[in-house]
Amino acid sequence: MADAWKVAKFGGNCVSRPDMYDRIAKVLRADPSRKFVVVSAIAGVTDSLVATLAKPREEKEIDLYIAELRRIHLSLLRKARSGHDAAVDSLEALATKLERLLYGVTYTEEITPRTRDFVLSFGERMSAQVVAASLRERGVDAVPHEADLIGIITDDNYGNATAMLDETRSHLAPFLKRQGDADHVSVITGFFGMSHEGKTATFGRGGSDYSAAVVAYALELPNVEIWKDVGGFMSADPKIVPEAFPLSALSYDEAAELSYFGAKVLHPRAVQPARACSASLVLKNLYEPAEVGTRIGPDTVDRSGDVKSISFVRDLATLKVFASGAGSKETLLSRAATALSEEDINVYTAATSQTCIAFLVDSDAVGRSKKVLGRLPGVILDHVEVLPHASLICFVGEGLGYAHGIAARVFRAVAEKGVNVQLISAGASMVAYTFTVESKNLEAAVRAVHREFFGHRYDITHPSAAVGSGV
Repeated sequence: MADAWKVAKFGGNCVSRPDMYDRIAKVLRADPSRKFVVVSAIAGVTDSLVATLAKPREEKEIDLYIAELRRIHLSLLRKARSGHDAAVDSLEALATKLERLLYGVTYTEEITPRTRDFVLSFGERMSAQVVAASLRERGVDAVPHEADLIGIITDDNYGNATAMLDETRSHLAPFLKRQGDADHVSVITGFFGMSHEGKTATFGRGGSDYSAAVVAYALELPNVEIWKDVGGFMSADPKIVPEAFPLSALSYDEAAELSYFGAKVLHPRAVQPARACSASLVLKNLYEPAEVGTRIGPDTVDRSGDVKSISFVRDLATLKVFASGAGSKETLLSRAATALSEEDINVYTAATSQTCIAFLVDSDAVGRSKKVLGRLPGVILDHVEVLPHASLICFVGEGLGYAHGIAARVFRAVAEKGVNVQLISAGASMVAYTFTVESKNLEAAVRAVHREFFGHRYDITHPSAAVGSGV
């Protein structure tokens, strides 16, 4: 039976209302092989924890915040009676522990990466208790588990940890197999594991998808279902392109590139452990559970060279770093990129010339980026020029790097709409091209590229039109 088990991950919006638990319970009862459930924090909770840590708080503020967290979680249970319900008692214990942690941060007026990760993990810890209790109320034998206590092992890179897959398999698999053999549904916290130092380490925001793939790797399972309140990948964002259609299949690389460059359906890191054990990731819509969704797996590679989908990232800025002979300084690009990374500044793409290095970063990171670059040792910068209001567009498809004329078609379609292309990146990936435009031209550019490649598919009789929904 173990080889037929599945992992089912449910996102924050799926665990945030009582009626959603009716849907989750129905999904689990419909397929008893869904023995392992990975959950995100309830929608908004992790954001509130981040905000709480962002500035010093008075004790009164902490008291009010913890009281609100208690209310949010207890309101999702049908029977919340302290002293009579194990889930309520567990939630109270977690709330008390979090309260003490936040008091400690307030008193010391400092927070380490380890402490930050521990605090942020409480969203998932509390969610797992609520989900398991709610499923039990609906007749599903569900048991909550905290990932760092049952064997998900990570490196020591707090805030952006990576699971140590083989160590995790040796620690986690025996425990979960016993749970599965006992016919329990294991409700497992996503988003974090335990570092080699024995401390909680998080996988970064949205990391519960990654957690689900790690569980599949540990148990050598062939299927991971990612359940959200929208469907799978589409050919473009339907809010911009009404004619966009759902995609029934993508390759690992296509899904990873789309996710990294703006499509929020899947965390891009989830692909790595899934690929390592040849597991399929299946994106499903909790509102339409009978729909096929989008499958990402080892047998979904289509190297025809066709464009499959278009994604984008808004609110970016281009930093042009000018230094004499910048292009000939072999280590300047790597040193600058490393310095930005160490400050948790994400660089979406970079380009060099003899006199300039250009970095594409989030708009709200421009100030920090300029300071970091200005502190590079042994580098004399002439000046840093900022081009604000940039958006990045990515189009993907297996075989694009080998296909002739694809880029020419894209840039011709965009030019015909009067849109100027700025920073172009090709060759870093054989399945993706990216380019930037002014943000005011983003939607026109996306529509132009979509119509260039999919104009013939706008007929609702296209076979993909009945599959999934949402980006």
